Amino acid sequence: MNRSTTTLAVGAVAAALALSACSSSGNGENVTTFDIAVSNATEPYSIPWLVGKDQGLFEKYGVTIGSIVPGKGGGTTVRNMLSGDLPIADVGFTSVLESREAGAELSVVGGATQSVYGLDFYALSSNDEVRTIDDISTWAYTNPQSVTQALTFILPEVAGATQPIERTSSGGIGEGVALLEAGSVDVAVVPPSVVAKTDKFRVAVSSADYLEKFQQSVIATTPKFAENNPDTVKGVVAGYAEAVEYIHNNPDRAAELYADYIGIDLESAKAIVNKAVHYDNWGAGFNADAIEQAVKAQRIAMDSDDLQFCDLFRDDFLPENVSDTLPDECK
Repeated sequence: MNRSTTTLAVGAVAAALALSACSSSGNGENVTTFDIAVSNATEPYSIPWLVGKDQGLFEKYGVTIGSIVPGKGGGTTVRNMLSGDLPIADVGFTSVLESREAGAELSVVGGATQSVYGLDFYALSSNDEVRTIDDISTWAYTNPQSVTQALTFILPEVAGATQPIERTSSGGIGEGVALLEAGSVDVAVVPPSVVAKTDKFRVAVSSADYLEKFQQSVIATTPKFAENNPDTVKGVVAGYAEAVEYIHNNPDRAAELYADYIGIDLESAKAIVNKAVHYDNWGAGFNADAIEQAVKAQRIAMDSDDLQFCDLFRDDFLPENVSDTLPDECK
């Protein structure tokens, strides 16, 4: 996507979000009802939203979330907000950074996914020549502006890999898997939901082995919607925070919801949820280390240190019991 196309897309998103309206419940309470856009919704990003809906955690705060609208990563998740009344999204942080650079007015009102669990790069099990990060010459990522694109830059740097690398945008997770199966690339991101169903792939780069914290996704909206609907935004973030706590205390129930949602067996879903909990995958607050690592990756991907991000963050919507730290350059 060129910069002019990106500008038009994010401008349209901003306009769509600004037009989002509140509905009124029968008892006179103000309730905002909307669908939520979630990056790669078949993956663990969706689990807090599933839990929050199942346990009525958003409704506690006067918010009714309808459907989870799946994105495909990168700027496509931002554009996916245009499919309906989608005033708030769980969207890739690097996409927010890129959209901001293109002129979109966006606010980050909460954290979401703060580790790189689920973004491992796999080779074909039959490919004996690719076993470690030093063996990789062709990497597939999903889309421009995506977290996976940024990872193809920062992971080799952190690992000290020095070989020439060709990077390819596949257009999505499924498309990347297709390129891998066709032998067109050495590695691609294969998500946990796919790995759970086959033994065709072997992990070549476990991203969490190199990056302890990384802000994969954030809860984002527009400044106008946030100002006009502060209680709604607070309710969404508070409900998400309670959902994360619930998952830690009730991983089996979270796994049941996830297994049913994506159609995998319960034991595989339990393994995915337990690993996500182990890596402290979700957080409604702001984590300085996770944000700093993601910004560093995006600066490497853009080959530019001129990336401003601090004023994106709005901590006035965070509940009191979550982390609220930003990188030192924001102080």
